Amino acid sequence: MYDTNSQKRLQEKVDYEIWLLDFLSETLKTFEGGTDISTITFVNRQRGAHVDVHITEVLGAGAAMEVKNAISPLTFAATYKTLDMIFEWILEENVSIGNIKEVPWRFSEKIEMISKNYNKLVYPPIFRSIPYIRDYLFALYSNLLKFRNEVVHKHSFSVSSTELKIETEVDGEHYNLVLDRVELGAFVRTVVAAVNFLTGVLPLGRWEERLLKFHIDHIQKLHNLKMFGQAKPLLINVVLKVPAEKRVYPANLEFVRQEIRRIHRDADALFNLKVVGLVNGKPSVCWYFPANSVPDKDVFELHIGDYEKYRVSL
Repeated sequence: MYDTNSQKRLQEKVDYEIWLLDFLSETLKTFEGGTDISTITFVNRQRGAHVDVHITEVLGAGAAMEVKNAISPLTFAATYKTLDMIFEWILEENVSIGNIKEVPWRFSEKIEMISKNYNKLVYPPIFRSIPYIRDYLFALYSNLLKFRNEVVHKHSFSVSSTELKIETEVDGEHYNLVLDRVELGAFVRTVVAAVNFLTGVLPLGRWEERLLKFHIDHIQKLHNLKMFGQAKPLLINVVLKVPAEKRVYPANLEFVRQEIRRIHRDADALFNLKVVGLVNGKPSVCWYFPANSVPDKDVFELHIGDYEKYRVSL
């Protein structure tokens, strides 16, 4: 179950919807964010960093996804359909091992089957290792079905310059849903990210998980589950110049983290790390660690022969 062939089947299932969501959002990277990010240069243990700031398109920024008002109902429906295909795929995998007999056709029947077998079903590895992703996605899948049906079948919605409003009635109960651009964008990013994680297109590291939690928090009224309280994530580049000490380059990462917290007080910042080893004040060796590979240590000692896979040219 959930091998590369299975991942390919999911990718084929959602291929059109993912293409459509990318088109509607006018970006090919609805989850990763932009590529131009700020760079901060430090000298080991020396206060007074040089900050080179670029315009950045961090996931969650308004410019990262401008949803056109006229097609926001289509965006909502396509995102919900993508959610449906994730859970349909999970049910199909369980049919393949005889865990359940068949996959129902109706959305409501799929939701009912998953609810009844929630702890019996075998889920993808990422759902087993990080079960909150499954729980929040299924809450979205369950809670939003009535609004999806309204948009697709009854067309009882309205679009203003800033919001999508959907009204529906189920068994005599009246329901309202109002989504602004940020909330709709967060819904899209959450679901697209889940697809990318499940298909192996995007690794789930510290940076990606913080982004995911940040956007899940923005749509709390959709899932009605606990908020993570995730501050706005920020990804930056750090260049750390480290003078050699007896053939060792002791990169002081605690110093770097303290300085980043001082510079970016209101953000939850992660950083890509470029360590430049200095000998007699001149660059001698260089390593580059992506954010998900930066060690958690306070002081990170590097020798010339260490971490060959992260060695880069000066």
